[in-house]
Amino acid sequence: MKTRGRRHSPQARFLLSQVSRAFTKKKDELGAKEAAKQLNVSLASFYNYVKGTDLPKMEVLRDAQEIWKVKWELINPAEILKTRSVATPEQLHLPFIRSVREQDIEIVEVTAGNDSSLRVMLRIQFAADSGSPTAKDRVKSKR
Repeated sequence: MKTRGRRHSPQARFLLSQVSRAFTKKKDELGAKEAAKQLNVSLASFYNYVKGTDLPKMEVLRDAQEIWKVKWELINPAEILKTRSVATPEQLHLPFIRSVREQDIEIVEVTAGNDSSLRVMLRIQFAADSGSPTAKDRVKSKR
């Protein structure tokens, strides 16, 4: 009788068993749903990893290494995968910012951020050019 799929190498079988052990441990600690959520994989995929029938992608192994501090014996996903680029905040160059007046700015929402920061949402009314009245000014003058 023919078996489904291709055969795994000894290294792949070893990694499958290590993934199965590590993921089973986390399933018992956290529950399957929470563990799958932390790794951003489907519940069905997580159960396949636990059963040892499927190998996760390198990104999943890297995330398990970072989140759960799992030490993979044969590989280091961080060395294989490209490093994630961190987006650094930068000030946008807005040459028309000089035309904005205090009455053109409205604070829409102020909320606390996750990392002791403050998130402020502004609505700014930009005029076509600095000399022309804004829409608000035109409405006020018509009244």
